[in-house]
Amino acid sequence: MYHEFKIRYSTVIRHLSPLALSMTLLVNSVPGKAAPTGANATIAPNPINATTVPTAINATTPATTSAYGAVDCTLDIKTGGSSVGYGRCPLASRCSGSEAKNDCIPEFGAKYGGQFVPAIRQWGTSDIGGLKNPVDVAENPKKRGQIWAVNSGGDSLSIFYCPRTKTGYKPEERSDLASCHFMHHPTAIDFGEAPADGDKPDFPGTMAEYLSKSGTFITTPGGCNDYTAINFMRPDYTKRRCTDFMGPTLWENNLKTFAIKNNDFFPDNLKMKPFGSHLSMIHQQPYAMGVVWDGKDAGYWTWDAGVDSKYGSIVYTNITQSHGYGGYTHTGASLFRYAGTTMTKKSAAGPIIPGHMVKYDKFLFIANPAKGVINVLDTGSGSSGGHVKPKREWREYYTTYTSMVGATFTELKVKGLKLETPSGLAISEDRLFVTDAATGYIHAIRLNLKTQNHTLIGSIYTPSSRIAGLTIDKQTKRIWFVDSIEHTLSVVEPPCSNIAQCDYSGDSPWSDDCAPDMDEKGKPVWDAHIEKAKNHSNWKGCARYYYLACPGGNVHKNSKLEVCYRKGGNWKNADVEWSEGESTCHCPTTSGANQVAASVMLPAVLIPALTGLVFW
Repeated sequence: MYHEFKIRYSTVIRHLSPLALSMTLLVNSVPGKAAPTGANATIAPNPINATTVPTAINATTPATTSAYGAVDCTLDIKTGGSSVGYGRCPLASRCSGSEAKNDCIPEFGAKYGGQFVPAIRQWGTSDIGGLKNPVDVAENPKKRGQIWAVNSGGDSLSIFYCPRTKTGYKPEERSDLASCHFMHHPTAIDFGEAPADGDKPDFPGTMAEYLSKSGTFITTPGGCNDYTAINFMRPDYTKRRCTDFMGPTLWENNLKTFAIKNNDFFPDNLKMKPFGSHLSMIHQQPYAMGVVWDGKDAGYWTWDAGVDSKYGSIVYTNITQSHGYGGYTHTGASLFRYAGTTMTKKSAAGPIIPGHMVKYDKFLFIANPAKGVINVLDTGSGSSGGHVKPKREWREYYTTYTSMVGATFTELKVKGLKLETPSGLAISEDRLFVTDAATGYIHAIRLNLKTQNHTLIGSIYTPSSRIAGLTIDKQTKRIWFVDSIEHTLSVVEPPCSNIAQCDYSGDSPWSDDCAPDMDEKGKPVWDAHIEKAKNHSNWKGCARYYYLACPGGNVHKNSKLEVCYRKGGNWKNADVEWSEGESTCHCPTTSGANQVAASVMLPAVLIPALTGLVFW
């Protein structure tokens, strides 16, 4: 598929000129990338110019000043000249100077010369954190200081631990063995609490018993089950390469179980063995482009561009009961689809452009990249209009699949705000932040729900090829955002008025609460899991695909796959690739310095007709 070829090409290019955290500070303007012109041109901030280096607090931490006198606290220079880590302007110092007037906000800092002049610091890359077309980012509310990025091109999550600590915890890229279905081209993430009716496991020993304490998170898919379409659809595959059996997936907010539970064995019988670590999935919402927690239990708002979008694309999904790790009973949910809210996904070359969502009071704000607007849904409005469609057409028999009619659905009006392709949204107090994927800007809007007279506070320009999701960490009120084309995670660093206000201590604002989970031997649980499940990387997030597509995969029961038998290997050595519904199974030799791969192209008629959708 396109994203996979794009990732491979990008990987070659990136390895020719790798980026590292120790690179010099990136600022709001970079060579070779011109600031947008037109209506927004006047708000493009000038970069911080490193023309003056004031006396540092100590010899290892000089700072730079902008042309307006703002102090950039971000550089931390070691002896010998290499840049490591970064300093910061403490939250209490950002709006305390003489420049701090009405427009000063903690996320951007004060205006200097009539402009916001924060620095942009790159934190994660494809090499540091395994970022692959990241499209969303969120802070874990149970572990403040953990920054999670969603990789659309990797069917995975990248987790950054305690940014700016002396310890320097290694980031992790995690992919569940079932991610090619349950996290296929993910578009968004948000955190919530446990389902109201708890957990009823489908398999012994898979109960998520601490769910009420750990809480949940949900991811949305930007796909439609294209990877197995040829097997399921047979002749219809030439007409439409999707089964559309996709939707938001619920996981436990617990890094001791996510992508670890049921991830160390091959699921050779999907009726008898659990499949991965997911807790539930709503198969009624392919091409889901955004998600936000409602604020209670495991109730989440989403919007999708799937086959039911003609009935309304915004959905309130309340997952009332989970099925334990890797189960298959996905009926414990109530769905309410809002008529008259139809939105279409943005068509563009390259990575997906999601439309993220936030909830403020009773109002749901939705970035609509295809139309270039921010929509607003009054979640307190609307009434039931009966079933969305006949129950026999539901993908699964949920508690209800109800059409909501008559809800108030409008567009956000903000004087002076110019949007081309809004994508990322974040809320901080009464401030709404929105990214524009087309221009690289982050706009700040002050909301007034009483008068509906919302005002544009200001904007900053980022050197992003395609800026996507953003989040604001609660402890330091920094903006973290991802670039889906450059495969980066960056942070906005507000300036201080003078160098004495900069904090170069290197201590974590979150203590060690955001550190990686360790096992009983003091090793990070993810490292321990990778050592135990030596075949984890071979599965590449789609163990079930072996079961469906590799010769002998559906009957092997831990014996040798036919494709590997001739090379003296077994299923642990197998590798599979798929593109547009067709698969190739590989088996490296088990001896010799150079492994030679044998491949077998699988015809569509190889696999019997399956009614196995229920296996999910």
